[in-house]
Amino acid sequence: MRPRPLVTLCALALLATAAPASATTGRQAAVQHLAGRQAAAAWQLRWSPSASRDGLDAFETIEDDRADSHPAGQPHIFPQGDDFRFTMHLVDRDTMTDRQRQEVTGMRTPAGGPYLVMKYGETWRFTYSMYIPGSLKATTTFTHIMQLKQPGTGTLPIMTMSLRRQGGTPMIELNAFTSDKIVGQTPLTPLQNKWIDVEVEVKIGDADGSLRFVVRDAGTTVVDSTATGVDTWLADRVRPKWGIYRSLGDTSGSLQDCYLLLTNMRAYQLVSSAPVRHEAEDATISGGVVESNHAGFTGTGFVNFDNAVGGYAQFAVNAAQAGNATLTLRYANGTSVNRPMDITVNGALVAGAKAFPGTGAWTTWQTSTVTVPLKAGANTIRTTGTTANGGPNLDNITIG
Repeated sequence: MRPRPLVTLCALALLATAAPASATTGRQAAVQHLAGRQAAAAWQLRWSPSASRDGLDAFETIEDDRADSHPAGQPHIFPQGDDFRFTMHLVDRDTMTDRQRQEVTGMRTPAGGPYLVMKYGETWRFTYSMYIPGSLKATTTFTHIMQLKQPGTGTLPIMTMSLRRQGGTPMIELNAFTSDKIVGQTPLTPLQNKWIDVEVEVKIGDADGSLRFVVRDAGTTVVDSTATGVDTWLADRVRPKWGIYRSLGDTSGSLQDCYLLLTNMRAYQLVSSAPVRHEAEDATISGGVVESNHAGFTGTGFVNFDNAVGGYAQFAVNAAQAGNATLTLRYANGTSVNRPMDITVNGALVAGAKAFPGTGAWTTWQTSTVTVPLKAGANTIRTTGTTANGGPNLDNITIG
């Protein structure tokens, strides 16, 4: 087992406790097992930050002492060798002073780049290794170490992973918060002061959502529970959070200086081989508006481009593997004049001034296809009007 690197901490942070000396070989075996299963099940790796390489640029936002309650202890969140460390002191306070928070939110790929967005209808899996020291204890109130939330101030959690006392027993549990349902739980004490492996899988939906919670200790599964028919969606998008977020209302005397370590963090998206439809109203739009005044569209509307050159709709498309794919565009053109558009993929032109002739009426929808090259993972597809008439009304695109 390799020694785990340490960084010099401020004197107060050292009082919180020292970092563990080594990782378990079981953590490496579990990561290899998951990688093989994900490849077989068409899981697409979307995010794999390295603490030593990417630092905190791997995350969307950093909530490190956001009330500036303890400047002497800053930073509370930082890369420590190959790990992300979250340090909590008893004197730390959040903006709401009855609680404490040292958390990171969201994912960026690449590090420092665009946000990785989780949307309605998608299925995601998070895997990582976690070290919970004996000083980070379960409490009678909330102590969350991972959440899924909708971005925004004051929004309730969708899911929480928590350290909570059940009677006199400290537990680690996953809770479908909006459905008030415990997905799975197991005693915490046997999992402390060692590296354990965690897996959280979420299907994002309303009453048809699901959550899976897996914990492995040196390769041995100690909990593997799934809850279906739960609400895993609020609005806008879903965003993960990691760190320590706890109430000061504990009555068991469990609060003390502590820390949490995370490493080998991965996010996978389940990618279907079936054709995938992307609604135009969900695209990034410039020089156009979303309307719904012509019947026959799918989704909640369509894009009506301005009568000008350059209006576009840009789609974020994920591909399980690199290669050519069939792009089908559903459109309507109630005029007798062709309304051509350029089709670009990842900034490269693949079909210049592709024709979109009249369909006879704005309520008559037709399709047009083009073969496009996609890379494995994230892609952008843009349709841009090339004449003063602008593009046709665009309803959706389908890949596959």
